[in-house]
Amino acid sequence: MRLSEAFFAFSVLLTGTVAAGNVHAAADELTGHWKLNEKLSEEADEAFDGKLRKERHLNIDRESASQRRAMDASQDNYWDAVGKARERRSSKNLRRLGSAYPLLTSTRLDINRLEDGFAFTYDELLPRRVRPNPAGRVYSAKGDELISDSIGHTLSYWEGDTLVLETDPPDGGRYLEKIKRLHAPERLEYRVNVKLRVLTEPVEMVRIFEPKSP
Repeated sequence: MRLSEAFFAFSVLLTGTVAAGNVHAAADELTGHWKLNEKLSEEADEAFDGKLRKERHLNIDRESASQRRAMDASQDNYWDAVGKARERRSSKNLRRLGSAYPLLTSTRLDINRLEDGFAFTYDELLPRRVRPNPAGRVYSAKGDELISDSIGHTLSYWEGDTLVLETDPPDGGRYLEKIKRLHAPERLEYRVNVKLRVLTEPVEMVRIFEPKSP
């Protein structure tokens, strides 16, 4: 192997090693227990005000959607707890957002590292697992890179130090989440874009979390 070829191969290897190291560092920074900073975060009531279609104009297979939710105990338990804890009329209306609801309204977010990804828990009630695809935003024929749960089918990957989650929810539409660690002060930025049939247009919210004391 000529010297120039060897140098090129070494450069590629070094770049890959550095990139992998950056991903591991970013992953470590996301882990922890986080509480919502309500003053710095957008409120779902305001973000979705006037954006929900009137129910009589919708054509949704409610029976099949109900059956899918009934099959998932964790989702059932979450909605039961929400029903007991949040009785405001606006919150009831926002429940039409389906599995996007916890992404947009949770006040506590716990993120733990797994061997191949992360375990998310919303409001200590709803678990979710994600497995970032090392190949990036790539879909294969087998779909092994997708995680299926009560939130939907999720593809996750890294864009620099930002964890990106693309989800196809059970009732159609698309969720796009971007999560990154901010510094000075230490915070977690959780950006969520929701596109659903119950909405007149896509809605994006930015939510800011702070480290939660033990």
